[in-house]
Amino acid sequence: MRWARWYIVLIAFLLGAYMYAAYKKPPLIDWRQTLSNRDKIPYGTYIVYNELQTILKQKPKELREPVYDHTNNSEATDETYILIAGGVHTDETDEEELFRYIENGNTVFISAEGVSKSFADTLGIEINAYDTDIRDRDSTSLKLVNPAFQSPDIYTNFRYTIDGYFAKFDTAKAIVLGKNSNNKVNFIRIPMGEGNLYLHTAPIAFSNYFALKGNNLDYIEKVFSYLPDDNSFVYWDEYYKLGRGGPSTPLRVILGKTNLRYAYFTALTAIILFMVFQAKRRQRIIPVIKPPVNATLDFVETVSRVYFNQKHHHNIAQKKITYWLDAVRGRYSLLTHKLDEEFEAKLVHKSGVEKETVEELVSMIKYVRYHNEISDNDLMKLSRLIDQFNKQSRI
Repeated sequence: MRWARWYIVLIAFLLGAYMYAAYKKPPLIDWRQTLSNRDKIPYGTYIVYNELQTILKQKPKELREPVYDHTNNSEATDETYILIAGGVHTDETDEEELFRYIENGNTVFISAEGVSKSFADTLGIEINAYDTDIRDRDSTSLKLVNPAFQSPDIYTNFRYTIDGYFAKFDTAKAIVLGKNSNNKVNFIRIPMGEGNLYLHTAPIAFSNYFALKGNNLDYIEKVFSYLPDDNSFVYWDEYYKLGRGGPSTPLRVILGKTNLRYAYFTALTAIILFMVFQAKRRQRIIPVIKPPVNATLDFVETVSRVYFNQKHHHNIAQKKITYWLDAVRGRYSLLTHKLDEEFEAKLVHKSGVEKETVEELVSMIKYVRYHNEISDNDLMKLSRLIDQFNKQSRI
């Protein structure tokens, strides 16, 4: 038993060592490119979102609704709308409202590796997410073309992360603001009416990892310095990364409005109370209907009494014989048209019934068949022999 004690101690020690190692193990880095302002992982935008308050002099307000819902029927003329995502997929209705929103004097900043076809066609742009001409480098860099923003620092990141560019854009309308290390345009401004649309093709440049690397935060500050810092509201879009905020049920329109929500719950409470207090039965008492009586036994008893009173013993015996022979054919696969010694021998062999019982039963059957009338004792003897056979048989 002593060795068992040391075995338990060893197992406990190894288990404790494993738990300690698992506890001390550094957490795995999450490299998902969420670009969400809530994520502190490398490719979240938590740092930039919180730095905007310093750059634009006010804290941005998060939006969790499609661009159409925010811009539709909006009469604002001094708002800033920031959208940073891997891809922006809008339809023509969204885009019409967005362009009208910009023309009214608002500023929209979009940084994405791709936009919807209708959006690109309307503006006459084409975005390539990766610069395939950069092959012999392990990193790429960004720069701004404004001489006032020239810096000896190089804003770099991993290759194929910030090297997207505009393969095509309308040079008559767009103003070039930035390029990548391959001297391809990746940041432009398109004036629209009283406002401006800023398009940027490297959303990873606004991630936590990029902001914390070297002096890259300086690049982010210079990019956002193009945006007006005296607008009344700054909105940060999270819809195209996290989806719609608030309730996700079909009732979200009702639940999203305070007055409609109160009215809905008031009506629901009233319906529940009505069901509780009106649940009592308000109809005539349903009479008790007795279930049908099983009259099978009564029928059998009546039929038996008729046969007994009329002394139809031979008829009853014939029926019992017919039923027994049918059972023999079904159970033992024997022919019953000829009840001879061969039949008796086969029946004894297959049924396992004593030979004397079989012989006596067959003899009684022959007796009934050769007489038109039989007595009460004859019928009872036949019935007794059949019952005895059934009890002794194997099946």
